Amino acid sequence: AEALNYLALAGYDADKACEALPTILNLAAAGGMDLAAASDMVTDSMSALGIAANQKNLTEFGDKMAVAAQKSNTSVSQLGEAILTVGGTAKNLAGGTTELNTLLGIIADNGVKGAEGGTALRNILLSLQSPTDTAAKKLKSLGVNVFDAQGKMRPMNEVLGDLNKSMDGMTDAKKTDVISTIFNKTDLKSVNALLANCGDRFDELSGYIDNSDGAMQDMADTMNNNLQGRVTEFKSAMEGAGIAIYE
Repeated sequence: AEALNYLALAGYDADKACEALPTILNLAAAGGMDLAAASDMVTDSMSALGIAANQKNLTEFGDKMAVAAQKSNTSVSQLGEAILTVGGTAKNLAGGTTELNTLLGIIADNGVKGAEGGTALRNILLSLQSPTDTAAKKLKSLGVNVFDAQGKMRPMNEVLGDLNKSMDGMTDAKKTDVISTIFNKTDLKSVNALLANCGDRFDELSGYIDNSDGAMQDMADTMNNNLQGRVTEFKSAMEGAGIAIYE
């Protein structure tokens, strides 16, 4: 009932909410969450990113989160917290939710997870999208373009790769000075993690996330394929039998 209420608050009518509930259930099972928490998290996350509330988007969004949690050092619930925190700042990412989950996964691999990871990524994106005058001059001097000729944000993997190339041959001290000029000092750990993993690791993780169809269902089946899952199914069957007898 709570799960259906959150779906209703997100704009799902009765038919759409009933259709969406099995998908939410798979996400809850895959992430080890209760149904209401999963429903609230996924609908709020999609709303924060401006993603339309429909079954197709819900399934795609959940599948990508499930794979990101499976292939990086984070969980579905932690990813949800991170996405809610980074919010609308990530709307303009060139690679959409695939790129968002990849960035958060890499940051999580380096120990910055949940809302903390979302805050770090939000600050990093803001530092690039709306740099201070000093940071803008530094980016220009390095030849790093955040936006393309049409004014759209370039893929973060390309931006980070260009920044890496521009610092080739610099001493560690000089690199630290450059990075500190462009980004907040509190986010240097996450910035360095993204710089170190742009390229092969970024492509690997985003490739997994891009090919995520059916991931929630597969993970839910795996999570339920044990004694605890059998007991849960048995209790559900007994409850169903009790209702049938009462009627």
